[in-house]
Amino acid sequence: MRPQTSLRPWLLMLLLVVVAAAARIDLALQPGLWADEIFSLAMAPGHSLEHPAATADLHFGDYVETAAPQPRADWQRYTEHATSTVFPDGIIRAVFRSDTSPPLYYLLLYAWTRLCGTSDAALRLFSVLWAMACFPLLWSLTRRIDSRHAAWVALTLFAAAPAALYYAAEGRMYALTWFLGLALAWLTLRLHDQGARPGRLLLWVLAAAAGLLTHYFFAFVGAACGLWLLLNPGQCRRSYLLAATAATGLLVLPWYLHLPDSFSAWRVSSGWLKLPLHPRHILIAPFTLAWGVVSGHGLWGGPIIADILAALLYAGVVAWLLWRRDWSPLRPRVQLLWVWAAASVFGIIALDVMLGTEARSVKRYVLPGLPAVLMLVAVLLARLPQLPRWGIVALLILAWLPGIRDIYTGQSLQSVFPVLAAAIERAPAKPDLVIIHSIPSGVIGVARYLQAEVPVASWVASLGQRQMPTAMVELTAGYCHVVLVKVQHLDWPSPAEAWLRMQATLEARQQGPFGAEVFEFRLSDAAGGSCPESPAPLEGQAAIAGAAAAQP
Repeated sequence: MRPQTSLRPWLLMLLLVVVAAAARIDLALQPGLWADEIFSLAMAPGHSLEHPAATADLHFGDYVETAAPQPRADWQRYTEHATSTVFPDGIIRAVFRSDTSPPLYYLLLYAWTRLCGTSDAALRLFSVLWAMACFPLLWSLTRRIDSRHAAWVALTLFAAAPAALYYAAEGRMYALTWFLGLALAWLTLRLHDQGARPGRLLLWVLAAAAGLLTHYFFAFVGAACGLWLLLNPGQCRRSYLLAATAATGLLVLPWYLHLPDSFSAWRVSSGWLKLPLHPRHILIAPFTLAWGVVSGHGLWGGPIIADILAALLYAGVVAWLLWRRDWSPLRPRVQLLWVWAAASVFGIIALDVMLGTEARSVKRYVLPGLPAVLMLVAVLLARLPQLPRWGIVALLILAWLPGIRDIYTGQSLQSVFPVLAAAIERAPAKPDLVIIHSIPSGVIGVARYLQAEVPVASWVASLGQRQMPTAMVELTAGYCHVVLVKVQHLDWPSPAEAWLRMQATLEARQQGPFGAEVFEFRLSDAAGGSCPESPAPLEGQAAIAGAAAAQP
């Protein structure tokens, strides 16, 4: 008789997955999107945001900085589906003109938002769906590479790591990138172990092409899998791998042929990564990029001291393995993870060296390598006896807890627009006009959360649409109480602020999250008449603090 399989491990796994899903869903249901998520919601319906003003096409719903203020509903429509959008041409057009990412994520998001709507929760739950789909692949892949013990640790780390939690509920393409990376690595091992059957080879090509059409830095993942299989062909002939690579190239070629035109096109936020490169950056970047994946500190907050504890734990494990002379984490199958993680880190640094950019400072760019790094940590921990292994996992999660707490309760990028919108509405004097100095996604973001029916004017300095002082005279004509919101400065001064300081009375200046500012001005007259006196202005950051406290 065959021994009965215990249900206990499967129940524990189910509990782990349910807890991970609940944590991510709860985070996805919290209101508030940040600029990049607003950008996602605009791209999915086919609204271009970052194009030059002269090329805007109203038929496609392109962003237009109108001469006169508009109702908030007009700005909110940029994150809604337009009846004129033609799928998929409209989305591809918008991505080509505005984004520096491929279009697949937005095409899938178009279908999802058609079905589920364009609410904050709908956008983020799409990412949660892909993040949860990673769990079975992560379990199977880690088992194939190492052991069941390592697979358990990998699942636990993926469920609890702050970076894996935070970006799983962000309305961007990173969770989809994880899924496709895991799928490609899993198929790579299947080709190695069982040979290149047509169906398996086709799935490998589709996973690689889908990844390359989701995020350009997926190229590092694809290169790592291809290189590892080329060096360790196993049951897969190298000629089949080369044919599959060529087929992948043919699938993505229609998009990649136009990359030079796309990257050379002017955009509102062009050049923000063009920063000087110093040799010391090259030396420390590999550590800071890799550390961002396993750190408890990030955009969400988290104390640095907790990272010191985590670093000591990792160092202790490595020291123990060296003392034991255990080289099993370097065996060929595990090398797939090493190459994947290294390519995700050093590929970014190589691009910085070649292009003179500072992509290494953007920690989320290394996210395609997150599954590999967490699986590597799991493989290292699996070398320990059971009690110290799970003791270190528990201590790691303990070190991550302050960061996890901040993800749910701290001030994050997602809080900026709701807090600013609430602060506008809680101003002592009801504003007659709101001017938002930002990039297009910042203008739309503030307007998205406004409840009051107040006219909104955008001031995107780089578009060059407004000429001083005529623009401000025309914008403020007939208005008494004007609120100026500065979200992203992008090295451009606000001409609106300078003019208002000269022509109006500054009643309050409030500091918002992440350097945002809200100014309340009272003009001396409106349309030839006198403006009514305003109530006493709130002191300091009282309005912002009150608005932040009112957020759930």
